[in-house]
Amino acid sequence: MSWELAEKVRARFPDVELFPRPGQDEPHEASPAPVPSASAAPSPGAPPGEAPKPPPRRPAHEAPPAFLTPGVFVPGELLLAICQVLAIDREFGLHYLSFVSAIDRPEANQFEVLYHLYTFDRKDELVLKARVPREAPAVASVASVWVGADWHERETFDLFGIVFEGHPNLRRIMMTDDWIGHPLRKDYVFQEPAWLVEAAKQRQKDIEGLGLGERA
Repeated sequence: MSWELAEKVRARFPDVELFPRPGQDEPHEASPAPVPSASAAPSPGAPPGEAPKPPPRRPAHEAPPAFLTPGVFVPGELLLAICQVLAIDREFGLHYLSFVSAIDRPEANQFEVLYHLYTFDRKDELVLKARVPREAPAVASVASVWVGADWHERETFDLFGIVFEGHPNLRRIMMTDDWIGHPLRKDYVFQEPAWLVEAAKQRQKDIEGLGLGERA
């Protein structure tokens, strides 16, 4: 696994943004403190002979994330065009799309639509992320580039409510057609569909008719 492929994508498409790499983040509490040298100047107001204090470090929980898999953030309006190049151009050779999914970021009021790509020729992988707003989440379908995206996009639509524009058959694939809401959204609240409520009522009537209700 190498970041060279992500660098090539960035060179070809300047509008993409590289994922943060491990080791590029600023130091935090989990990092060892630097050892001051004897010749270092003392901190202002420090007693003579006292070693200077190291600069404050960010707490570990505030450190920005680092991505272990190479990848880039792609502007949503350029996603389809970039994917066409990545799949066809020999420089990239990303013929295989292993999955499409999404990450709900309610604190940023957006979703990140995630695509995992692979090249069998070089045994290399690349992740693409496209940010879309939560209010009306939509992005171009890549099913015309990778046929396998068809059901993956349907699943992401079903569970997150993200619309894949140009998809040949965008409909639910896991939940029933009358299901209310999208279960993998972080603000999802379960609501029983009408058919399930009616089935439960009918079952209760059948139980009462057989005299199997609660005993006094």
